[in-house]
Amino acid sequence: MLVLLAAGIGIGWGFQSTIAPASGGTVTVTSQIQGAYPLTLVITTQNTYNSTVGAQPAYYVLTSEGLQSSANIPLPANTMIKLTIVCYDDGSAPLIVSQYANVQGTVNGTITYTNNADVNSSQGPNGIVLNGGETVTNVSSDLIAHTFTIPTLKVNIPVPANSTVVAYFKTGAAGTYAWYCETGCGAGPSGILGAMDTPGWMTGKVTLS
Repeated sequence: MLVLLAAGIGIGWGFQSTIAPASGGTVTVTSQIQGAYPLTLVITTQNTYNSTVGAQPAYYVLTSEGLQSSANIPLPANTMIKLTIVCYDDGSAPLIVSQYANVQGTVNGTITYTNNADVNSSQGPNGIVLNGGETVTNVSSDLIAHTFTIPTLKVNIPVPANSTVVAYFKTGAAGTYAWYCETGCGAGPSGILGAMDTPGWMTGKVTLS
């Protein structure tokens, strides 16, 4: 696990978004975003790792057939992705490195997230209307439960506890890229065992074709 984390940290930090932030931090809708390829990930918590470790968090891919393993996430190469992460984990975890609180590699260098504090919904003529959601370039470290980090693609998305996150990023050339969660959310005293170093839990690969 230490090797995996070292690789993730060594490759993954120091990158910058190639798309400049918009003034005021508001995501600008473009034709690329409107046609973005959808990917929905779901983070759940009551997953039995084994009889010794017990419950661990895990990322899943939401498909038309339900939740599927995140050990290998297939995506089209050189394509704008609309990533939605639904996090059911209501607790925070310490970041491996503090810079992972910063959003990297997304359109405008931002994510938009909603939770019970900022959903700000109202009753409209056609039903409930979602007015809230916060668009940010970073998330306070004490609010972060997980990250979705693809070091080689220079993408880092901090995920607040008990929230839904939406971000847009562009994939690169065809190939296989490792993804990681960069919080100590696994087993053991430092939280880097169990789910943290097991593909399909808090790490895996993204296959672009």
